[in-house]
Amino acid sequence: MSFDKVSKSIKEPNQLITPYHESTNYLRKLLVKIPKLNASTKAVFCRWLRYGFIEGVQAEVLPIGTVILTDWSSEVDSMIHELLDNEIATQVGNGYVEIPFMMTAADQLDLSLVCDGDDYSLINDGEVIYPSPLIMKVPHAKEVVEEPYDDLTRSVASIIRKFNYYLSGKIIHVGINVKSIGVMSTIVFRHPIDILVVTDTHYSIAHRVLDPNKTVHRGLSALEGYLMDGVDYAVLVHKYTHYEAHVETFNKIINRPYIMDSGFVLVPNDFDYMIFLKWPRANSLMRKSQSVVSKHSLINSALTFMINAR
Repeated sequence: MSFDKVSKSIKEPNQLITPYHESTNYLRKLLVKIPKLNASTKAVFCRWLRYGFIEGVQAEVLPIGTVILTDWSSEVDSMIHELLDNEIATQVGNGYVEIPFMMTAADQLDLSLVCDGDDYSLINDGEVIYPSPLIMKVPHAKEVVEEPYDDLTRSVASIIRKFNYYLSGKIIHVGINVKSIGVMSTIVFRHPIDILVVTDTHYSIAHRVLDPNKTVHRGLSALEGYLMDGVDYAVLVHKYTHYEAHVETFNKIINRPYIMDSGFVLVPNDFDYMIFLKWPRANSLMRKSQSVVSKHSLINSALTFMINAR
C-alpha cells in the first residue's frame, strides 16, 4: 500500500473530534492481531501501548485516545504498513492513518497476554526517548472568545472544560486547587491538586500545573503524591518552553517506577490545544499497596456521593 505524503495538512479540529463509542470489539481484535505482528513491530508497538507515547510520527490524539498519524519518518514506515495490513490501523482521508483507542488500550487490556516481557523490560537502561507530540485540539464547536486568565492553572482548566470527554469518561466536574475530598472520611492530599477532573465513570484525574520558566521544580514529587493518595490518573502539565527541556522531564517520568504511570502534557501560549508527550496510565500502585487501595476507595465513595447529588 502506498501513501501520498504530499500536502498532509492538519485537518480542521471539528473533523477530528468524533463521538465516543464502544471500544470493546476493537480491543478484542487487538488481542488477536498483535501476536501476528513480526517481533520487531510488536516490540515497538507494545512499548507504545504500555507506556502511552509514540515516536517518529506527526500525530493528533482524540480525547478518547484514538491516534491519527498525519505523517511519519522512514524508520517507522514499514511498521505503519504492517499495522495496516493486520487491521490494527486503518487508512483514512488524505493518507492519514488512524489507530482507534490506542492510548486507552493498556488500561482495558491485559497486554501481558500478547506482549512479551514486563513493564520494566521495554526501555533499555540509559536510553533517551524523543516522544512525538500528540496534539489534542479544542473541539471546533467549543471554541469561544474569552479573556485569557493570568493564572496558568485556570487557563488550563478552561481548556479541559471545553472537552466533553476527557481521557476516561465524560467530564462532570473540574475543580481547582483541591486540597481534600470527602465529607465523613476526608482525604487530605499531601500535594494540593491544581486541577481535579471527575468523570461520569467515577475516575479522578489529578493535574499538577507548572511553568518551568518560573520555577526550578518539575512537579515529579507531586505526581508521586497524587498516585500514592489513590487518584486514578496523574498528569503533569508544563507551559511549553523548548522541546529538549520537556524531553528530559519525560524521560525522568518514564524511568521512575513510582511515577511512570503519569501523563505529561504541554500547553502553548495560545491555549487552544494540548500537547501530550505521554498519555496517563491507570494508577498501578493500587495493585501493590493496600494503603493506596484504601485511599482510592475513600475517593471513589466521595465521587459517588458527588455524582449522585448532582
